[in-house]
Parts: sequence; structure tokens; C-alpha cells
Amino acid sequence: MKKPSRLDYAYAVGRIRVLEKKLVERAVFSEASEENDFSSAMKVVFDAGDFPEEMVELKDSDELDEFLEKEEEALQGLMDAILLDSNVFDIYLEESNPQEAMSIAESMDYAFIKDYLRHKIDLSNLKIFCRIKYSGHSIQKFENLILKGGFLDEKILLQNFDLTYGEIGDKLRASAYQDLWNRAIDVLEERETFVEFERGIEDFLMKYLRKAKYIVFGPEPVFAYGLAKRKELRAVRLLGVGKLNHVPSELLKERISETYV
Repeated sequence: MKKPSRLDYAYAVGRIRVLEKKLVERAVFSEASEENDFSSAMKVVFDAGDFPEEMVELKDSDELDEFLEKEEEALQGLMDAILLDSNVFDIYLEESNPQEAMSIAESMDYAFIKDYLRHKIDLSNLKIFCRIKYSGHSIQKFENLILKGGFLDEKILLQNFDLTYGEIGDKLRASAYQDLWNRAIDVLEERETFVEFERGIEDFLMKYLRKAKYIVFGPEPVFAYGLAKRKELRAVRLLGVGKLNHVPSELLKERISETYV
């Protein structure tokens, strides 16, 4: 089968540009987190985005999960229809397993997608590294879990496993991740929580995906939109479950990461 050209994506990218404008901003999720109840919070997001009317009729977590599952299926159907390269669609499906996705991407010419996966591999390794070190496990456990194919030389983490968090931050000076690491470690040491780390990773990846807005033709804008919409659905679930469980708005806000718009 002939590989689609970038111009073959003209219709798909045009459609995505319309859909991008309907994505929900981070500020809207923050506003919704301040609402007094689940229904009110869902209404704020519904009014700002592009969701079926069913969203404002949801009553509990079971209905929320069923609703989001339908939305995820619809999104997957859209990606299947407008991602003209089956390999890119497979990468979209495997994105949560970046090493596997990278094995698909290696034979392709889409540098944007490959670099996204490399960043995701690096950030996954940093998170695994930090959790293992914080929990007091051995370097052997980390060595068994480390992912291959990122930008970051694995030796930086393996050879410096016994250093302090601050010293490891210094070793990351030449990478794109030093600021993220230092902010996350400050919060981890002060509050014993990985919230800043988790959100920092999501923020980094979303900021990278936004660069696809400047690519005129090709699968990249479609791929980026698919991941952004998937992330939006996860944010809806975070908000909804938080409200149903009466999580304080401030705790919800610090878990809400960057959005595509």
C-alpha cells in the first residue's frame, strides 16, 4: 500500500483545526473544580466543550465511566478514519506503552512523533527511577524496569543512583528535564507527594504536542489532537470522581495539567 503524502492529510487536518477549537481550557477545569457538586462541575465543562447532552445528566461514577468509555470509543473511531497511515494509528493506540510505540515509529519518517515518544520514554524512566529510589528499592529493580529508546542516556541514572535528588538534578543539566525534576523533588521532599512530578510530566508532554499546531499537512496534527482529546476525557474523569468523593477544590486543581488550548 502506498504511503500517504502530507498533502493527503489536507482534509483530516482541516477537520482537526475545527475540533481543536472545541477542546476545553485548563482554566475551565480549574473553575469547575470550585463548583459545589458533581452536576454543577460537569455543566461547566459541558458548556465550554463539545460533548453529548448526556453529560449533564450523569449522576454517579458508573454513569460517568460508561459515558467516558463511549467518548473514548468515538474518538478512536475518528482517529481510525482520518489517520491515513495505519502505523500512526497503531502508535496512537500504544501511546501509553511508549517503548512499544517507539518500535513501530522507528521505521517512519515522522520526527515529531518519534521525538514525542522519546520524551515520554525519558519521563517514564525518571518517574520510575524516582519512585524506586524513594521507596528504598535496589538499583537492580530499576535496571529491570528501565525503558529503551529515549533521548536520555541510561547511564546518567544508573551510574548516579546513590546520589541525592539534588545531585541527580545537576546531572540532568544538559537535558530538557532539569527544571521539571527540581520542582518535583522540592515538592516530594516538602510534602511527600508525587503530584508535582505527575503533573509536570503531563505538562511537558502537552506543551510538546502543541507544536503540532504549526505543522500544516501530515499526520502530526491529527495524532496530537487525538492525544489531547484523550487527555481531556481523563481530566473529566479526574474532576468528576473528585467531586463525587468530595475532594477539596485545591487538591483537584493541583492535579489538573496543561491542556491543548
